[in-house]
Amino acid sequence: MSMQGLKVLVTRPAGQAEALMSAIEAAGGEVWHQPVISINALSSSDHERLQSCKQRIMDLDLYQQVIFISTNAVKFGVDWIEQYWPQLPVGLEWHAIGAATAEAMTQTGLSVTEQGSVAMNSEELLASASLQSIDGQKILVIRGVGGREHLAEQIQARGAIVDYVECYQRVVPELPEGELSALLSAHQINVISVNSGESLDNFCALLGQEKLSAYLSVAVLVPGERVAAVARKHGFTSVVIADNAGHAATLRALESLQKSRQ
Repeated sequence: MSMQGLKVLVTRPAGQAEALMSAIEAAGGEVWHQPVISINALSSSDHERLQSCKQRIMDLDLYQQVIFISTNAVKFGVDWIEQYWPQLPVGLEWHAIGAATAEAMTQTGLSVTEQGSVAMNSEELLASASLQSIDGQKILVIRGVGGREHLAEQIQARGAIVDYVECYQRVVPELPEGELSALLSAHQINVISVNSGESLDNFCALLGQEKLSAYLSVAVLVPGERVAAVARKHGFTSVVIADNAGHAATLRALESLQKSRQ
């Protein structure tokens, strides 16, 4: 389906938007990129968190399952693992959230347990067979600093012990005042694509409350109902809900939006 007429702002982090942007352009849409989250390594001065990462990774053989939250978790987490485990401990189950995360794991030589049926979000992973009978197990979640606690809470409710390796940090990029609103205005952006509630919060903060009001009628594309609720709370009146934050789901949502406008 043609996406002609769609003028999309993609807000994914640097280095993670190219494939989506190319697909939108190939379908006839116009697309611009402005990251609203920057992915950084842990600060060398964050001794406590660095030590925690080291200890958890050194204890990798004490866990039964490992969950990578994102491609960033794979990038930074595997760097830690390779420092202390030139040969991986046997018997571990490795899980990914999202197809891109699973692909990143495969490229590093990790074998994803749910081959062919990768969970696209935390809720799908929680429904997988591997996370049903887990009483007494130790499960390691590799992620950035902070984030949702839903996954860990649900795993703990099933009797397992959850530890984190928080091996990178997400920060709001610095933009000159007015730059984001100028981009939206100059290119007459009519779709804003965000990957998470945090992305949307950052977008609104970078735009500023005064200028945000002028763009609340612009379609905002979000991954799932939870982030849709965040969008409505900010005041957006046209919320397009993708099945998840993946590339394919985002394109399907854009196609659905285009069809509704014809």
